[in-house]
Amino acid sequence: MAFATTQFEINRNSVIKSINSKTSFTLIYVKIKSSKWHEEENNNKRLNSLEVAFRSLNSNVEYYRVFEGEFVLIIVNPLETQEVIDHLKLNLNLQVQSLRVEDRNLPAIHYLRQVSNQIETNNVIHNHILKYGLNINEFSTVFQPILHKNKQISFEALARWTSKDLGVITPTDFIPLLDKEGLLIILTKKIINEAVDLLKRHKEIVYITINLSASLVKDITWLLEFLDSLNLQDNRRIAFELTEDSLVGIEVRENLKRIRNRGHLLFIDDFGTGYSNFQYLATFEFDGVKLDRIFMGEQTNKKVIILLSKFIKALDLKFIIEGVERYEQFSFLLETKYDAIQGYYISHPLSKNDLIKFIADMKFDCFNKI
Repeated sequence: MAFATTQFEINRNSVIKSINSKTSFTLIYVKIKSSKWHEEENNNKRLNSLEVAFRSLNSNVEYYRVFEGEFVLIIVNPLETQEVIDHLKLNLNLQVQSLRVEDRNLPAIHYLRQVSNQIETNNVIHNHILKYGLNINEFSTVFQPILHKNKQISFEALARWTSKDLGVITPTDFIPLLDKEGLLIILTKKIINEAVDLLKRHKEIVYITINLSASLVKDITWLLEFLDSLNLQDNRRIAFELTEDSLVGIEVRENLKRIRNRGHLLFIDDFGTGYSNFQYLATFEFDGVKLDRIFMGEQTNKKVIILLSKFIKALDLKFIIEGVERYEQFSFLLETKYDAIQGYYISHPLSKNDLIKFIADMKFDCFNKI
């Protein structure tokens, strides 16, 4: 056992050394779920199978076994991250958490603690929901502006949770858990309701986008019935964003077609981070794509964004660029064929009251930074 402990320590030191040599990377923390996994007779087979799975990943992915049933993976290329996470999550015996780090400025141990603590956080939230249920009144909705090239305005609706007992819980933590517990429909209805209320009161809003997960579009009976009950006159003003993992299965294609036939806009979110984005553009009918924020990072390749914009526009799709945070980023986008931009350069996500002020500032031409 001394050898194993020593080997784990060597691996942990290797992780720290690797992280400290990098500027931008993704950490994936993998933990075997069962606390009694080491008592099982087939433990060695399970571990061997797991290591075989790691070895089958792209050679650029580093993996280290850092404790008995815990592993750390390090990925430099962000385009590979989601594929690796999806691959790992196929194994139901694993807990998987990830952390994307841009421009590292802290010691490696800080990021290791952050990504490993996510698993413990999820267990706490899960136990809290089991014990007390879900208080939907603890959730609020904020709206991040999407500024169109013609200076019209749209918004993306985003959920926030401040628990009376647990404090502020990030969407990264609570969305997957609510999805797993079958509670995401309740939250999504609340978000849609608030969005429709704003749309009815502010005719200048072109549309508000709502995020839909894979589970929410496998059976959309609930969604269609709820949308019918809201009596929104122009369905194009409610749009939906779907990530690549939401687009698996023939029934999903039919369901999205039914949503779009109602007049709602559909966008692929996080475009460019998955390996099947272009396939989905050919398979599904979308109205546009939202280019993932990683393309606006420090290593932004202007030529790639210009090329993507031309390709998307050639397909007669809307091209929205996320993650625009500084004037320098915005200035070089002037050469691209984008339709709208979103990011902190325009505005952080806004409460309802701040949204109203934001719209008023635009009306009176107080918003002059672009």
